[in-house]
Amino acid sequence: MNSYPQPRHLDDFHIAVICALPREYDAVILAFDEIWDDDRDGRGPAPRQHNNHTLGRIGVHNVVLVLLPSMGKVSAANEVVRLRSIYVGLEIAFLTGICGGVPSPGIDHEVLLGDVVIGKSIVQYDLGRQYPGKFRRKDGVEDNLS
Repeated sequence: MNSYPQPRHLDDFHIAVICALPREYDAVILAFDEIWDDDRDGRGPAPRQHNNHTLGRIGVHNVVLVLLPSMGKVSAANEVVRLRSIYVGLEIAFLTGICGGVPSPGIDHEVLLGDVVIGKSIVQYDLGRQYPGKFRRKDGVEDNLS
């Protein structure tokens, strides 16, 4: 007998993991202890409606794993709005990434496959001005969108 029953409702999912690339999705799904079909009566949408959502369990937590339809801020924002409307019990979401933009400051601070990187801030990389030979990011309060 399974000691962790499959949830009966979509609002029983409290954690979302969002992946922009199939490679990220493939890595995260390996952490799942169980993966559930999404077509049980009374539990929620059929898989054909939300085929980029995978429902399952990691440890004692019900988790929805999401593969974004495309990369970028707009795609991520749209998907988060959709997630919040479908899984109203969500309490936290993690955005995964392969850290393609992480600098390599030297061998003492090398970032290796499997390392977990937690940022202290968010940088809006597409708001600034290009000058000859450099890009200057707009980072003042008055520069950023609210």
